[in-house]
Amino acid sequence: MQDITINVQTLSSTGTTTVIPVYFKNLVQYPPSVLAFVSSGGSLTYSVEVTNDDLQATGYSSSTGNWQPFSASLSGQTASALGTLNALITGVRLHVTAYSSGSVTLQVAQASG
Repeated sequence: MQDITINVQTLSSTGTTTVIPVYFKNLVQYPPSVLAFVSSGGSLTYSVEVTNDDLQATGYSSSTGNWQPFSASLSGQTASALGTLNALITGVRLHVTAYSSGSVTLQVAQASG
């Protein structure tokens, strides 16, 4: 049986969450699942972003990192969505670009071997 790590971040305003690290050594065998849930009646626009930055580098700041959209299915979204990461990445975050009401929750689940 595999252990599963689930990381959760929620935003109720414009901005970005803290970085959720992805366990690189497990990435190919156990790619993470990414789910974004918009609260009922929520009115906001969000994207899930990924990076290949060295998150452990001295002085690293996610605010100046190299972030790219996860995929079209999780970019510029206004409703709940899901996807599977199958690229070599080191971190994931949620970015809310427009907000009127509600919240969006990002869940990243990854098995370990």
